[in-house]
Amino acid sequence: MLSEPCKTFRDPVHGDIQLPHGVICELIDHPDFQRLRRIRQLGLCYTTFQGAEHSRFQHTLGACWLAFQVVRNWTWQQQVELTQQEIQATLCAVLLHDVGHGPFSHALEHVFTGVDHESIGWELIRSRFRNVLERHGVEPEMVISILRGDYPRRVLHELISGQLDVDRMDYLQRDSLFTGTRYGLFDVQRILSSLTAVYDLERGCEVLAVDAKAIEAVEAFLFSRYFMHWQVYFHRSVRAAEFLLRSILQRARNLYPRRLHLPDSLRFLFEGEAGLTPNFLAGFIASDDSDILQAIKLWQGGSDPVLADLCQRFLGRRLPKVLESANPELQEAVRDLVGRRFPDVDLYFGVDRPSDLALEDAKTPIRVLTGRGRQWSHLAEVTRTRALRSLSERVSQDMILYPPECRDEVDRLL
Repeated sequence: MLSEPCKTFRDPVHGDIQLPHGVICELIDHPDFQRLRRIRQLGLCYTTFQGAEHSRFQHTLGACWLAFQVVRNWTWQQQVELTQQEIQATLCAVLLHDVGHGPFSHALEHVFTGVDHESIGWELIRSRFRNVLERHGVEPEMVISILRGDYPRRVLHELISGQLDVDRMDYLQRDSLFTGTRYGLFDVQRILSSLTAVYDLERGCEVLAVDAKAIEAVEAFLFSRYFMHWQVYFHRSVRAAEFLLRSILQRARNLYPRRLHLPDSLRFLFEGEAGLTPNFLAGFIASDDSDILQAIKLWQGGSDPVLADLCQRFLGRRLPKVLESANPELQEAVRDLVGRRFPDVDLYFGVDRPSDLALEDAKTPIRVLTGRGRQWSHLAEVTRTRALRSLSERVSQDMILYPPECRDEVDRLL
């Protein structure tokens, strides 16, 4: 695969992306993969960062390109021995890791139980992408095993989903570019060229590690992740928009089927419990962001006044106001205040608690080669940056969300 002719994709983040013809390009051309062009990478971030219109399609190609560089480097330098089947399955796993995401998937997963993007993605690989994979000698179950993390060579899973994975390396840079922020800048090429595999005696398998020469680049990557979460992904206006969308979907679900006109493209979500049935998967793979937005435009003029009001707020960007406070008495007081004006209080009031742990050293440590003989230590043990140790502490923030009409009354509570 590494010696195959490549197709070039022009990318705003990485420049020219070169991916091998064969199974990778055939997967990209598959209609179910092309659907990712119509699903935003950052969901509702565009309501705050107007440039955040990029798609999951762009991200998956970028992540696949980063992984391609790593496995090519390992093979050419004979650092990590990989079979042809492992190389193919790993690149396919990176490319397909996001196919289970639906439109505004985080809101969907909150309202509709059974909508889990990872499980859906694995089932789509088994069913919708099986023919393409098997035609090129790639076993779908091997691809899924690498994604799940139960393939014997764990290093391949950690390359895709770990503390130092190509998924994060791409989306941090890409999201930083399209949101107009500068928090996602770090030396990705330094990290890619320094990745290797070591044997972990506790796990009894090969795991991902990085050469000590790239410590500073890795530290910059971790700080980028921390700042992007709190300045972009957890931005108060983004969280307010997500809460409003969840309220819309929850109200619509409560009304269906008696008092709700539902577009045919969303019936798979509302009829019965979500699951991995053929009917659900067929409806899921046909849906994208436009279906949710079409429904909201339809419901804004519907017969239910609450749903219509929520949809009008969403389309007009009249987002909930946000008050940062973990005081339970204040939270309850605001809820009571909102409830006096809005009987369906839980659709208009909420407490959001985003939290992040930038360095999960106990779960999946970042391993740093510290000497000859493939000896390694945890990054937290060898870093010279004291501030890095604080990234292993979970940070959270309580956000009280309430309608803008209640702002003056809420201010009087403070």
